[in-house]
Amino acid sequence: MTDSAHGSARGAEAAASAADRFERETIAILKRLSRRPIEPGLDSELMADLGFDSLQVLELVGELEDHFNIAVPLNSLTHIRTVGQIADEVRRLAASEGVSQS
Repeated sequence: MTDSAHGSARGAEAAASAADRFERETIAILKRLSRRPIEPGLDSELMADLGFDSLQVLELVGELEDHFNIAVPLNSLTHIRTVGQIADEVRRLAASEGVSQS
């Protein structure tokens, strides 16, 4: 591999690692907030699959804001249904607010 190929491979690994961090930590927060044992996947829906109610969703938002040092606009939540969508939104907000991805 050339130096530039090694550099782009390392960059891709770092990006994947950062993405995994948001997914892993979001899932850990979901498990902690749930009132019952859950094993969320990225395709799990908060309400339908995981049994979260609207109050738990607001608790989740607060936990995510504190944990990732972000501000989640409530109007951005209207389209979010799955764990993967939550992780993507957190990742996007963290990037726009300059939060470290590692």
